[in-house]
Amino acid sequence: MSTFENKKIVDEIIAGNGYDGEPGYVWLKVVEYTTPEGNTVWGCVHNRDRNPDRYEQETFYVRNPKVIWERR
Repeated sequence: MSTFENKKIVDEIIAGNGYDGEPGYVWLKVVEYTTPEGNTVWGCVHNRDRNPDRYEQETFYVRNPKVIWERR
């Protein structure tokens, strides 16, 4: 699991269908959400994450989550 503030990184993950060159890791999902400060960020879940639904439930830290990409 990782949160990115840079959309370019997220775009590269999506363009690579979840592969970014890191051996053993495949990104499975990207969730766009708003932080408590009002910033838009992207939570990315990889194949080794213990909680694949992370970022999908609204919390104090994750506001207005929406899945923008899933690996098929």
